[in-house]
Amino acid sequence: MSWAAWLPPASQGGTATPEPPAEPVEPVEPAPVADPVPVAAVAVDDDLTRIEGIGPRIATLLKEAGITGFAALADAHAEQLAAVLAAAGPRFRLAQPASWPQQAALLAAGDEAGFAALAAELKGGVRR
Repeated sequence: MSWAAWLPPASQGGTATPEPPAEPVEPVEPAPVADPVPVAAVAVDDDLTRIEGIGPRIATLLKEAGITGFAALADAHAEQLAAVLAAAGPRFRLAQPASWPQQAALLAAGDEAGFAALAAELKGGVRR
């Protein structure tokens, strides 16, 4: 085999047709990233029994009513909470939800010291 066999066809005396230039590729814009969901908007399943005056049964009632986290409880009105309790029957009539939103707001904000100070003043969710 001669060295000419290793050369491209044009150098062997043939006519090589040049390849057409590749079409320019448009740069692709990356897909926009969705805005993150605010933390308060995310449904959180907090331990509502940390709230003075809320036991496991009341926590279950609140979660069934859509109040699953401290932020949601902080946004609730005492009248709304009383309505949830009243709808559940007479066994919950002694519960006093007036301080629950305030306690929940402290926990939602991460203010453990403020929550502990407030909880120390409460018995069953009512100021002593």
